[in-house]
Amino acid sequence: MSEILLSGPLNGTHVAAARLACEEKGLIYSVQEPDLLKSGGFRLAELLTYLCERQPTLSHGDVARGGLMLFDLEAILRYVDEGFPGPILQPEPPRDRALMTQIMAVIRAHLVPSAVGVVIAQRLFVPFLGGAPDLNLVTRICPAMQDALYAVEQLSLLSHDGERSEFLIGRDLSLADIMLLPIVGYLMSTPEGKSAIGGSTRVSRWWIALSRRASWARTKPRLG
Repeated sequence: MSEILLSGPLNGTHVAAARLACEEKGLIYSVQEPDLLKSGGFRLAELLTYLCERQPTLSHGDVARGGLMLFDLEAILRYVDEGFPGPILQPEPPRDRALMTQIMAVIRAHLVPSAVGVVIAQRLFVPFLGGAPDLNLVTRICPAMQDALYAVEQLSLLSHDGERSEFLIGRDLSLADIMLLPIVGYLMSTPEGKSAIGGSTRVSRWWIALSRRASWARTKPRLG
């Protein structure tokens, strides 16, 4: 089997999620990080966009000889799950699979822009890059972030008695858990994120359980 190559910013939540999926499937893969942060000549806004929005690239085999290259996180997550042996990362019941897909849509459309694009960007990425954070932006976006987390919580509760399960959907880890984990991992390093997570019994218990996974210890992004 050809080795999988993931490329993108290791500090980014998208690359972390792709790595988590590979780890949970037990796949052999390697990671390549572009030297953009060290190359110089980029403005702060460009580097923030790179860290917050850059999608991972997955290469599997020689594209000219029938291999595959993907440039979107959700396409990568589904390919990793469906294309390789290992634990199944998508629930089989149609209701649960639909709820998983809906949670992933909420994360992509609402949580990433508010939590990653503003709270994590201003609280963590801007200081990491040597800039001064704009905390007014953080204050203004917090209600949108809290609404997105509430939507995730309510969708999870439709799947099961959420307070008694360590996963968002069903009885097993799913792609929704994998997509959310790097975001919450960063949010827990910010006062606004910690407060928002602490305000949800469902999500805070989920975080306690998922943050203990060996795959997270091996892939969680670190600044510095």
